[in-house]
Parts: sequence; C-alpha cells; structure tokens
Amino acid sequence: MEMIIKSIIDLVQHNTSYCAFLIVFITTCIEIVPIKINPLSSLLHWAGDRINGNIKTQLGEISEQLNQVSDRVDKMEINDMRSTILDFANSCMNERKHTQEEFDHVIDLYQTYETIIKEKDLKNGKVDLAYNYIKELYTKSLQENSFLK
Repeated sequence: MEMIIKSIIDLVQHNTSYCAFLIVFITTCIEIVPIKINPLSSLLHWAGDRINGNIKTQLGEISEQLNQVSDRVDKMEINDMRSTILDFANSCMNERKHTQEEFDHVIDLYQTYETIIKEKDLKNGKVDLAYNYIKELYTKSLQENSFLK
C-alpha cells in the first residue's frame, strides 16, 4: 500500500501541469454539493450575456412595439364593433326591417364586444343603451314573427 501512495506522490510531483489541468477540469465539470458552484456554467452564462446583449435589447424593443400595435388593433376592432351596433340600432329606430340573422349577428357581436371591453378593462357607454333597444325589438319581433323575410 505504501508503494502505491509513493507512486501517486511521484506522479503528482513529476506531472504537476497535468494534475493542475485535471483539477481545473474536474472543478469546472462537477458541482460541489451542498455548495453549488459551477464555474463553467457561470462563464458560459457571462459569455452568452455579452454575445446576446444587443439581441435581447432589440427583442425587448420589438416586444414593446408589438404590444403598442396590438393595443391599436384592439381599439380599432372595438370601434368597428361599436359603430356596427350603433348603426344597427339607428337603422332599427328609423323603422327599417331586418332579418333574424342580422339581429343574431349583432347580438353575437355585442357579446364579443363586451368580452373585449372586460378583458381590456374599458368602459362601455351608449352601446349598452343601443343594445337594450335591439334586444327589446328582437324579443318583440320574435313574439310577433315580424322579422324581414
């Protein structure tokens, strides 16, 4: 046993650069438990941040621009829905007859409109009044079977 230990000591003394490389290699590849140290991971993370820093900044800017465009599209969609509902109510107030399918379409559109309004935490005003009028007229038309055919 003494001979094995002596030969290991001789090997370490004669091959110090090899042993140093082996120690560095082992410490970079193996995590020490319970102190989790992984120098290779840290080095690669640091290098990745330096390489991708500009890309991350550009992605953040693009994401912000995309959010702004999405908000504009939502506002345009809400305005279109609001205009359609108000226009339909105005048409009904001017005693223009409509088919049941037209009423169904506007009722479905209003439900979609309400969902988006709630998701975006916006306020709804005159559209509620117009929708209530449309609902009353729809109910009356159902009872009297007076839809445009």
